[in-house]
Amino acid sequence: MFRCYKIKWKVIAALGMLLLVCCISIPAVTIATADCAVPEEEHVKVPIVMYHSVLKDQKMDGKYVVSPTEFENDLIYLKEHGYTTIFLQELVDYVYSGAALPEKPVVITFDDGYLNNLTYVLPILQKHQAKAEINIVGSYSERFSNTPDPKPNYAHLTWEDIKTLAASGCFEIGSHTYNMHSQDKRRGCSKRKGESTEDYQAALRADLMKTQDLLSENCGITPTVFAYPYGYISEESVPVLKELGFTVALTCYEKPNYVTRDPEKLYALNRFNRPSGVSTEQFMKKLLED
Repeated sequence: MFRCYKIKWKVIAALGMLLLVCCISIPAVTIATADCAVPEEEHVKVPIVMYHSVLKDQKMDGKYVVSPTEFENDLIYLKEHGYTTIFLQELVDYVYSGAALPEKPVVITFDDGYLNNLTYVLPILQKHQAKAEINIVGSYSERFSNTPDPKPNYAHLTWEDIKTLAASGCFEIGSHTYNMHSQDKRRGCSKRKGESTEDYQAALRADLMKTQDLLSENCGITPTVFAYPYGYISEESVPVLKELGFTVALTCYEKPNYVTRDPEKLYALNRFNRPSGVSTEQFMKKLLED
C-alpha cells in the first residue's frame, strides 16, 4: 500500500511541475507578442488647405479673406519644406489604381468661385508651377455670366472664366452645389429635421445635377469633386454623390487626412480653413503637425 501511494505522489508532483512551467510560460509568450510591432495599414498623409477670397485691399472684410502676399508666402513655405501640390484626381488615382504620389503631397482648395481667384491666384500658381482645386456655386456663376461684373472684391467667376482656369492646367474644377450655399431654409445641403430620406436625396440630386449640367454645357466640365457648404454633412448625401459620379467630398473638419486604398475615405476629406491675420508659420504649424 505504501509503495502504491508513493508512486501516485510522484505522478502528482510531476504534473504540478508541468503546470507550474505552463503558468510561467504563458504570460511570457503573451508579453512577447504584445511587444511585437504591428504593421499599420498603408496610408499617405495629405494635408488640405481651404481658401476663399483673395484680395489686395488692406481693408478686407472677412476673417477668411487673405491677401495675394499671404497666399504666395504659403506656397513658398510648402515648397521650401518639401511639399508638392496635387489635384484631388491624383489622390483618386492613388486610391483606385495605386498611381504614384509625391513624397509629401498637399492639396490647395478654393471655395465659392470668386473672380479674384482668377485675378490674383492664377498668376501666383503659374509662377510657382502649383496646382489648386476650386469649388463652384452654380447659381453664382450663372448670375454673373448673365450679368458680368468685373469687380474682384465680390464678383464670381463666369463660365468663360471657369474655362480659362481649367485650360491653365493649374486648376481642377469642383462643385459647391447650385443653390444650397446658404443657411436660410436648411444648413447648407444637410438634411432637414423631419425630412424623409427620399425627399432629401431628391432635393440634393436636383440641386447638384443643375450645377453639373451647367458646367457641362457651358464649360465642357463634369466635376467629380464636391465640397459641402459650411461643412454641414448628412450621411444620406453620399449615395447621391456616388450616383452622380463624384469620387471625392470635402468637409470643413480641421484634421489631418491619412488616405488608404479605401475609396470610402475619399468622401470625408478634412480641410484646414486659412484665416487672415495669421502668419504663414503659425498656420502651417497647425496644418502640417501630426
